[in-house]
Amino acid sequence: MLIWSISVAIMALVVAVAHSLLSERVILVPLFQEDSRGMMRTSAMRNITRAVFHMPSLAWAALGIGVLFNRLQQGPDLIAYVAMFVFFTSAAGNLLALRRPHPGGVILLLATAATAADIFVN
Repeated sequence: MLIWSISVAIMALVVAVAHSLLSERVILVPLFQEDSRGMMRTSAMRNITRAVFHMPSLAWAALGIGVLFNRLQQGPDLIAYVAMFVFFTSAAGNLLALRRPHPGGVILLLATAATAADIFVN
């Protein structure tokens, strides 16, 4: 059944795109507009900060697509287990850091469950 792996890919892509777009608009742009006399005044530090913010998005998208392609090729479940670990730890990290549920974290928990269902039914 491809429905679970398709849903994993969709959820991972939605979270990845939302995370990148919203972090740019809500966090990075205001941060970089602040008058900085410290480390954030250098373009290198700003570029590194931007890259670090977008790395989780790339990982979520790649893992979601990886789960789908792996299922299409009837490969072993290793990528799915890695995806479950990354999705779950990302969601748990959000919850611990924010001390409240976060929409992206909830979607990542759903992606974790969908990945588990994909492994179970296939």
